[in-house]
Amino acid sequence: MRLLLALSAALLAGTLHAHSLTHSAQPGSAVIVELHYADGSPFSYESTEVYRPAESVPFLVGRTDANGRLAFVPDRSGDWRVRTFSEDGHGGDFTVAATPDSDSSAPSAGLSTVAALAVGLSVIFGLFGIWSVFVRKRS
Repeated sequence: MRLLLALSAALLAGTLHAHSLTHSAQPGSAVIVELHYADGSPFSYESTEVYRPAESVPFLVGRTDANGRLAFVPDRSGDWRVRTFSEDGHGGDFTVAATPDSDSSAPSAGLSTVAALAVGLSVIFGLFGIWSVFVRKRS
């Protein structure tokens, strides 16, 4: 009886350990989270959800890549919630500390409306001035 109990406990422990998932996060301008099964194999092509701090609507919904990685660019500081899950019961729910990269900036959209108007008027007046000089020399 004890042998049967010990054997079933050992099998159950192996099953529970097989469903564990390990993660590591690399902060930067983009946060990269690597997910692996307990045996070290990547958590490939599995569903993920990323939530902003204190929000219940996902910021990002997608899948991990072939190497079990997912990446996101945080737009605010705090503990971001990451949920990962597969159809066979593996998964995890954990937080990742992230801060937005203050060095990165959005690309410039070009000239503002006022600046574009000023440049346009300057070109028109400049061309008119050059034309006036040539017309005056002919007369």
